[in-house]
Amino acid sequence: MEIPLRPGGPYTLYRVRKWGRTTLEVQAELAARLGVPQRAVIFPALKDRMALAVQMAGVRGRGPDRLRGPGFEAVRVGEADRPPGPHDLRGNRFTVRLRALTEAEQERLPRDLKRLAEEGFPNYFDDQRFGSWSPEGGFLGRFLLLGQAEEVLRRYLTVPTRADSSAVRAFKARARSLWGDWAAMFTCAPRPSTYRSLLTFLKDHPAAFRQAVRRIPRRLRILWVDAYRSWLWNLAVARVFVRYPHQDVTIRGEPFPLPEARPPEAADEVPLPHRRARYGPPWAAAMAEVLAEEGLPLERFRRGPLLEIAPAPTRRRVWCQPRGLTLLAEGRDSEGPWALLRFELPPGAYGTLLLKALAARMDRPILETGFGF
Repeated sequence: MEIPLRPGGPYTLYRVRKWGRTTLEVQAELAARLGVPQRAVIFPALKDRMALAVQMAGVRGRGPDRLRGPGFEAVRVGEADRPPGPHDLRGNRFTVRLRALTEAEQERLPRDLKRLAEEGFPNYFDDQRFGSWSPEGGFLGRFLLLGQAEEVLRRYLTVPTRADSSAVRAFKARARSLWGDWAAMFTCAPRPSTYRSLLTFLKDHPAAFRQAVRRIPRRLRILWVDAYRSWLWNLAVARVFVRYPHQDVTIRGEPFPLPEARPPEAADEVPLPHRRARYGPPWAAAMAEVLAEEGLPLERFRRGPLLEIAPAPTRRRVWCQPRGLTLLAEGRDSEGPWALLRFELPPGAYGTLLLKALAARMDRPILETGFGF
């Protein structure tokens, strides 16, 4: 990432190192320590809780040289005229240790890495993208696009998701039996949280569901919609790739085809669903099938009563080509053989998906291996 620095610029840039926390959690913590609204702390991308990640962030105004908190450290880089944005991203560099390998896997690893480096893998969105999904509640973004305000609130306030903390899960378990008693729900809401301000509004306006939804942070609602769009994109891409000889990788508990060879469509870019999206063959038929099953035409992917901003007209390559995929070191510990890898991926691609593709090539699902960051 390259952003021109200018002393005296209106934004302070930080290099943020985080571990065991999501980017949104670190964003909230930085905002609290700086005494600014959360929206004033700007990250160009989100990283999941499990990764040890280094990111850039921008804060409007001045800030100290260094900030530390649970699971993060932010070091001041300088000042600039604007915050970092997604367009500034050049890619992501990963260093990964594969653990608990068998002797046979260690022996064939150089060959499998070479094949993966040459062929690449499908550019699916991986599990980290779908933290707002739950088996019981589905995708919150779907109900936002349908304009079903009460259903959005019910799922937001009572249905646990994979991304929820233990405190939020406990609150939602209580809230389920208290639905409609906004005062009682308020008393058990976590402190601090957006749930409390939302329930304060509902106490005064018990049936104003649409207005209540619009009090949920806008960026959070956009993330919900983007997660849903990403899932639909995955499904459409899978409908094309399943036609080829393939193995499977697992995303959100469901199998997705990993073609055994680079397919003819590997150079294509396919839009995520939005109102003005246009698809060529074979993607038009695949996306039409997916949307028909969801009961949502493309016209629904727009600004609406529960969403002030229309979904972005994003295009995504259907295939990912890693750069510099290298075996750095090998060894053995109490768990058995291990290997250290390094690679780079373009913006928006998932390192975990590369590992899943590698595990599939090695005939072992990633969830049953010691593969980890």
